[in-house]
Amino acid sequence: MKKPASKFAGFTRKYAALPYGVFMAVFVVFPLIVLLLYSFCETADGSLSFQFTFDNFKKVFSEDNFSMLINSLLVGLYTTVICLLIGYPVAYLLANKNYNRSSVVVMLFMLPMWVNFLLRTLATKAMLEFFGISMGMGTVVFGMVYNFLPFMILPIYTTIQKIDYSLIEGAADLGASARVTFWKVTVPLSLPGVFSGITMVFTPTITTFAISKMLSNSKISLIGDYIDQQVKHLNYNVASAISFVIIIIVGISMIILNKYDKESTNQGGGLW
Repeated sequence: MKKPASKFAGFTRKYAALPYGVFMAVFVVFPLIVLLLYSFCETADGSLSFQFTFDNFKKVFSEDNFSMLINSLLVGLYTTVICLLIGYPVAYLLANKNYNRSSVVVMLFMLPMWVNFLLRTLATKAMLEFFGISMGMGTVVFGMVYNFLPFMILPIYTTIQKIDYSLIEGAADLGASARVTFWKVTVPLSLPGVFSGITMVFTPTITTFAISKMLSNSKISLIGDYIDQQVKHLNYNVASAISFVIIIIVGISMIILNKYDKESTNQGGGLW
């Protein structure tokens, strides 16, 4: 006989989620509201004046700042594409049963991520200077790829590892070659991991500032560097406006990725 559900079950779940709701309200919703206020209001020496204005966004889309924003998006695009081109084959090999060694994965990808972000970047700069490589856009992209490549490899590796191997065997039994099986079975089923990797690489790449500053000797300034400068000079309104624009861009990119992710899931590419 089925045991009736307790009348306190819903009550318990409701209040168990209360701490999470409070956390989201304090550390997500409230900061976004403050960011929005600073974006559309004026500030003087860090103090907020509730005078509505669009001047902050005019400064964001001025010629210099707009070109900086475009450069940031291009660096993020280059980094994401390179990470995908490198990360997918590596993840595929690591997920292969002939190469699948958990200790190798931990040593190659997890341990470097435990090292401080700035220390990794400084080590990269020292290596580039040792080989006499001039600092510029190429070294910035190289540093981005080096720091964010694990965030592309790990979700793809996890997704490929969860693929039901009987599907691959079934394709081979039906006469599909290894190349056809890879493109028709493995790639569609691994798309959720690819989309997760793209999100995890593209989003932090367009907002970071330490890498571009250190690996270009301050020659190249991306949008993250400009936000950092505005905050240091107490220009919170302009910094908030730029941050708000970046949030919109990131939100649009995530909506597009989620759309294609759902399409791949409806076509049989989903694993969950």
